[in-house]
Amino acid sequence: MPILKDDVQILRVREQSNSSQIVVALGRRLGQFHVMAKGSRRWPKKGFEGGFDLLARGELLVYPRPDDQLWIFKEWDERARPPIGQSYRMLAAGCYFAELAEALTRHTAGSAHEDGVRADDSSEKLFDLLAASSDALAAQAAHAGSLVLGFTLKALDIEGILAPLEQCHICNTKFFERGSKPETVWISANGIECKPCIDIRRKSADPSRPTDLAERGLWLGPEAHRALLHIRRTVKPLKISATASEQLARSLAILVHGALERDLRTLSYAMKLVKSMTSP
Repeated sequence: MPILKDDVQILRVREQSNSSQIVVALGRRLGQFHVMAKGSRRWPKKGFEGGFDLLARGELLVYPRPDDQLWIFKEWDERARPPIGQSYRMLAAGCYFAELAEALTRHTAGSAHEDGVRADDSSEKLFDLLAASSDALAAQAAHAGSLVLGFTLKALDIEGILAPLEQCHICNTKFFERGSKPETVWISANGIECKPCIDIRRKSADPSRPTDLAERGLWLGPEAHRALLHIRRTVKPLKISATASEQLARSLAILVHGALERDLRTLSYAMKLVKSMTSP
């Protein structure tokens, strides 16, 4: 049986008996895989007491197995363990990072990697983004809400499923260009749509077909729209109103649901963090 080695981050841990764990890992090269870590909670190596922890990073050696069978743990060299358990806010954000990363990546089978082939070109970028976001969260380098929203936008962009935010996806009108007047826009799973396009589309919709009119989204004010574009570029602090933070939190849910077509258990907590970005 071949041995595979990769730099990984821990996305989820489930206790199995008194000494073992089942681990969902994100490999920098191999993508997402599941491991049966027998005896990991009693691993004698210094610095690894207690087993694997959420978002810990290190080099993992495993025996791959075909189909959907759990891979077998061989050795772990831990390099970093971000202390995100210092507060509820940090833990909630870290759990959201891990769950979204798991949802965006596909559980790969051992037979697909016996030759050491890369799982996906996006795995490396998502791995680096997750590591940087986890470290920034632990160091409290930015507001947790900004990190949550910034991680989401960048992760969806890496996977190629982020809706366009800088221009109307119907008429391609660019927002916030010099000389243009700030306007309220409509954000949905399809992206941003200007008000004239919304009016035209709704006037032409067939009233007898409710699905032509029903669309999950919300009106996004200029302040919230600017903040969304700002956080996509950088998570540096910014002051926004309670109305803008509320709109950003709801936008987060719309973008995640549109990309994944399902809910996340930690999404409501992530939304609360984004709402708390309101400046005093």
